[in-house]
Amino acid sequence: MRSGAVPGLDATLAEAWRERGFGDYWGHMLVAEGAAEAMIETGAYPWDWAAPSLIVEEAGGRFTTASGERAFDGPSAVASNGVIHDELLRRLASRR
Repeated sequence: MRSGAVPGLDATLAEAWRERGFGDYWGHMLVAEGAAEAMIETGAYPWDWAAPSLIVEEAGGRFTTASGERAFDGPSAVASNGVIHDELLRRLASRR
């Protein structure tokens, strides 16, 4: 925090194995409510993505792995409004 309220935060995060803000769910909820077009995530677990996948799909979006498999137990998660999903997957597969 630049305010100085938690001066050791940066050093603590630098020593952590992994840092996550509102990963796992918040970005997916933004997609479901229409406040974001997509959320891309890696490294979580099926229990992190099971509920968001259902919520995103029930809201009319799509939830797949980066390779396009409709699953919540893969190595990655791509949630979108559905409209941009195929293009997003194409871009994720590109090595440009």
